[in-house]
This record gives sequence, structure tokens and C-alpha cells, in this order.
Amino acid sequence: MHKAAMNKVELLSRDDIVAVLRIEQAANSYPWTEAAFASSFADSYFSYKLLDYAGNIVGFYIAQLILEQLELFNICVAPTQQGKGYGHILMQHFLKEGAARGATEVFLEVRSSNLSAIALYQRYGFTQTGLRKGYYVSSAGKEDALLMSCTL
Repeated sequence: MHKAAMNKVELLSRDDIVAVLRIEQAANSYPWTEAAFASSFADSYFSYKLLDYAGNIVGFYIAQLILEQLELFNICVAPTQQGKGYGHILMQHFLKEGAARGATEVFLEVRSSNLSAIALYQRYGFTQTGLRKGYYVSSAGKEDALLMSCTL
């Protein structure tokens, strides 16, 4: 059996913050803070973790649904686990879960340099709808954010 088939997606809880913070810090040069994760448990948010066959968290996503507008705030796979299809499992779950909750439009923003994430989003029907100049902090000072969206 393919390892990815043994993965489980479960609701993220406050008890998972330390583990997802560790993944976020390993994967991103400018990671979310613990406070940012803690604030993402408000009513309109829904967030899930991806567990490997041993029960370890290998990735997660943080999303928010307001009326029919779904927004992906963060999706991350541990660097040691990348390239195994986990990003696809998370994206598929995110879109299916959003649709089940009544979403019809999906939005996200991504660093303009994050070509692998952009390619992933495009595979799921996202197109660029805008640009936020100098939105992210980067090693070069500032980096643009691409605004992307799709309909469900």
C-alpha cells in the first residue's frame, strides 16, 4: 500500500500548536508566530493536520470561511516530508471541506518566489487575480504577494 494512503487528516487543536510551529519554522524563512497560530482558532476558522502512518504531524492547513468565501491562510508540509504528495492531500481536503461547509469562492496569497506552491495552486484551478507589492518581508527586503482565487 502506498504510504500516502495511510495518512489521516484530523482537526487541528490548540494542543498541536507546538508541533505545527516547529514544522512552520523548519519550512519557512519568515514563519508564523505562536500567537498567529493561537489566534486561528476563532469561530470562522477551520484547520486540519495531516498525520503519517505513525501518527506524527507532517503538515497542516489553516483556513477561514466567511459566508461563501473561503480563504487559505497557511498550508505547510515539513521539509523532510516534502515531495511525497502531502501538499496535494492537504489541498484536496481543504477544497472538499470548504465546499462541504458551503464555500463557492476560494482565495489565497502566496510569495511570488514560491514557485512550487504556485504550481500546486494552479493544478487545483487557481489563477492569479491580483498583486500586493512588497507585501512579504524577504531577504531582499520586500517581496510581492500574488493573489489567487478559484471557484468551487
